[in-house]
Amino acid sequence: MKGKYYTIQIIPEDSNGIKKYRVSTKWFLFGKIFLVVLVVALVIGLFKMGSVTRRLVHYENMRVTNAQLIKQNKNYEELFSRLDSIWVLEGRIQNILGTFIENDSNKINSLIDKNKFAHTPSEKIEVDYEGIHGWIPMEEKIRLERIPNVLPVVGIVSKKFDPDNEHLGTDFSAKAGNPIFASGSGIVLSAGREGELGNTIVIDHKNGYISSYSHMKEIRTRKGRSVSKGEIIGTIGETGNANGPHLHYSITKDGKPLDPESFFNY
Repeated sequence: MKGKYYTIQIIPEDSNGIKKYRVSTKWFLFGKIFLVVLVVALVIGLFKMGSVTRRLVHYENMRVTNAQLIKQNKNYEELFSRLDSIWVLEGRIQNILGTFIENDSNKINSLIDKNKFAHTPSEKIEVDYEGIHGWIPMEEKIRLERIPNVLPVVGIVSKKFDPDNEHLGTDFSAKAGNPIFASGSGIVLSAGREGELGNTIVIDHKNGYISSYSHMKEIRTRKGRSVSKGEIIGTIGETGNANGPHLHYSITKDGKPLDPESFFNY
């Protein structure tokens, strides 16, 4: 069976040189299919371009929003840093005045009144005032600075010293990230990971006393460094074998474990 054909004639104006072309109907069918495919492809392409354009616009909006959030976050970090500095300063003042666990305003005011004249001016620290009422000799001041009797953290005692059950220290529960203070001045014997105790700092107070601070999140000192009483040496964490954020704090005297709570003036 022969296929159908169409004859296409091209006739010039002078009717000379008439050209004839025979075209199979199959080519017309192919042409129609091609046009349909081309139209479908154009529609899909336009849809894709629209989708890409919308994504680009959305990405630009996200980029602008992200830049604004980063700027706001920096502002918040600066504000939190200032608040943290104020909080730490308040904690150190409370440690000095002995108001760290007292909520009674009358008792706090009486403690402040008792201590407000006890400050030694910095320009007179190097002078030996032994024998003069109200002044402490330099040797005595150094001796007192080395006694580990400042609370190492603002928190709650969650587990007491109990040598019968081999708990040779005191646990303080506190919020993760809260500062940890050196309970006395001395030299850092070690600062790093200590097995089940996690991140631990050990301080030699150069008078037979050695204090240790365990389960810390962050260590802010290093081995061999001198630290002052009340100085921030790290933050509360739960590294090592810990069931929550807390500080395991211990004191030894000539190698003998002591109850840390016996050093604090509650």
